[in-house]
Amino acid sequence: MMAALVYDVGAVRWATCKVIGRAWPGVFWSWLAGLSLRRVAVPALPGPGWVRLRPVLGGICGTDVAAIMQRHHPANILQVFSGLPALLGHENVSVVEAVGAEVSRFRPGDRVVAEPTLSCVPRGIKPVCRQCAAGQFTLCDHFRDGPLPPGSMIGWNAFTGGSWSECFIAHESQLYRVPEAIDDEQAVLVDPIAGALHAALRHRPTDDERVLILGSGLLGMGVAMSLRALGSRCRLYALARHPRQVELMQRARVDEVIRTRRGDNQAARYAAVAATIGGTIIPSMFGHHAFLGGFDVVYDCIGSGQSLTDAMKYARPRGTVVEVGTSQIGIVDTCPLWFDELTLVGTNGRAFERYDGRTMHTYEVVFELIGRGKLDLRGLVTHRFRTDQYQEAFATLADRGRTGAVKVTFEPGSK
Repeated sequence: MMAALVYDVGAVRWATCKVIGRAWPGVFWSWLAGLSLRRVAVPALPGPGWVRLRPVLGGICGTDVAAIMQRHHPANILQVFSGLPALLGHENVSVVEAVGAEVSRFRPGDRVVAEPTLSCVPRGIKPVCRQCAAGQFTLCDHFRDGPLPPGSMIGWNAFTGGSWSECFIAHESQLYRVPEAIDDEQAVLVDPIAGALHAALRHRPTDDERVLILGSGLLGMGVAMSLRALGSRCRLYALARHPRQVELMQRARVDEVIRTRRGDNQAARYAAVAATIGGTIIPSMFGHHAFLGGFDVVYDCIGSGQSLTDAMKYARPRGTVVEVGTSQIGIVDTCPLWFDELTLVGTNGRAFERYDGRTMHTYEVVFELIGRGKLDLRGLVTHRFRTDQYQEAFATLADRGRTGAVKVTFEPGSK
């Protein structure tokens, strides 16, 4: 048996916490909620190509926080690609503990990061689907097929365990050896930074374009860092709500940070942007506004209905919006998409990328950029907690304006 942070919530508990959470956010990690520390069975290796891993650090992803705090609509489509009870945690730096009989590239003691996607190869599906064959494994056609239970990724299923557990399992094909020069606190950031880098590679702005980043957490910071690491000299802007975010985006070499405040309505947000770039806002009914002018490219690193609406309005006619944050069911004003003939680009996780004339996994590109001094991830892990301190960990994240949290991680074990 092992200790693991487990998420399992039914309809009654979900509705109860949703109502109470409006006044008391702490309900989402209280005894009333779906998150708890449990003793569960150590996962068995499902085949000879699998390995058992002991996490050194397990990062808390923004999508994990949104799910636990029930910000997602209960009918969102992602639930059909996950399974409850879910043994949480996919961001990781881990040590190989045991290997299957056919594992050839890794042995016990190796320090690795496990890419979480449970696509065709881990599922033992042959031939692999068209998406996997093209290196776009996060778009796999078979997340519900093959000998494994349904589930698109480690950390959101009931059978692999996760990095918020004492151990979890992964297929050999999912492992990437961590270079010795990269310490654990940088290595645990490889997955979220790879997601930001994938977005930057999906749509690279030209040097003469004006670019806006919505969301000044680690994902938004990662997009800015990735653009600069790839050599972009675009004019880069970001929206930030508190001084710590301003500091982070300036560290990421954003040219100008536009300040807003938590609770600002649409008029206040749009006015702040318009004052910076010379756009025009036009009031409509019910507090809704149009925005004229705008940016050549907008990266939405939040993923809400409101942020996508804002991103499309901030984009100039025939501009491009890149959706980076995990988007969900929400109310979105799609008029700008049609009226301004925008291009909307989705980005999902990682892939085998074309970089510097080579085909490389996004993790490998991140490792190379760190090694060449173009990405500096030092100091971005601001808080480390044991798994039995999960309530304190989530309270720290929920009040990051005060705590200064950037990346919060779990260490396995208890007091």
